[in-house]
Amino acid sequence: MSSQVPIAVFVGGTSGIGRSMAEAFAQRTDGNAHIVIIGRNKAAADQMIASFPESQNTDAIHEFLSTDVSLVSNVHRTASALLERLPRIDCLVLSSGILVFAGRKETSEGLDEKMVLSYYSRWTFIHDLLPLLRNSERGAKVYTILGAGAFGAGANAPIERDNLDLKKSHTLGKMLASFTTYTNVAFQKLAKEEPTIAFNHAYPGIVRSPMFTSSKCYWKVPYYVVYPVFSLMSKTPEEAGDIHLDALMKSSPGFNSYDPKGQLMSYAPADEETVDIVWKHTLEITERLR
Repeated sequence: MSSQVPIAVFVGGTSGIGRSMAEAFAQRTDGNAHIVIIGRNKAAADQMIASFPESQNTDAIHEFLSTDVSLVSNVHRTASALLERLPRIDCLVLSSGILVFAGRKETSEGLDEKMVLSYYSRWTFIHDLLPLLRNSERGAKVYTILGAGAFGAGANAPIERDNLDLKKSHTLGKMLASFTTYTNVAFQKLAKEEPTIAFNHAYPGIVRSPMFTSSKCYWKVPYYVVYPVFSLMSKTPEEAGDIHLDALMKSSPGFNSYDPKGQLMSYAPADEETVDIVWKHTLEITERLR
């Protein structure tokens, strides 16, 4: 294994599971890592980075990049900056997102914000950063926290060929089906084309992240009212972060799906036509926003 410090990039790493994974990674490496946090909340990032163990290794850098990843064009720019600055990426963790129960909200680029945060921007980071992932001597690991196994272990939902971006018809069910299935088939293709890289799709279960513990839940009930029940059904971000960092570090090259306990799930590959349709759609959407 390389004696160089690992380089890890956490997209959406200023809160929730992403933050907890970044903190756990810093602790487990005793600060001897180059950690890049990407998000919008600089104050939260600065506070988190200040808590990381200090290292005397000059290659150990802990930094924050301010980026609004709800815009694909911003993702392209950030990825370009990383390509210029970093020699490689060993771990790429993607956890950006917002409460899924909200209705359709279009960004200035004409895409649904939830679909961008959960799929398009994550795909763009991975696709644009492949040169750095290929450079990892440790065997690069990509970990996206989303909805693996949402339709049963190994299953994908049918795609709507005339509504891939959900502009014609948008419902909660269609959105969940789309970004989960798109992630699966994209990782299926990436794992085939990049056999040295681990592409991991995880479902975290119910986590007491800021997304869910704000003053009002989506059903307009104050959080303190539902807390007793919710706490029994959920994990803390720290618990989830430890579970999924373990899964990340143990993951092997190929496409891996993980359940809320960090256990591997089966996956039945989608047919090549579906993979091709989703890939071409994603490439068309993201490249026009470069």
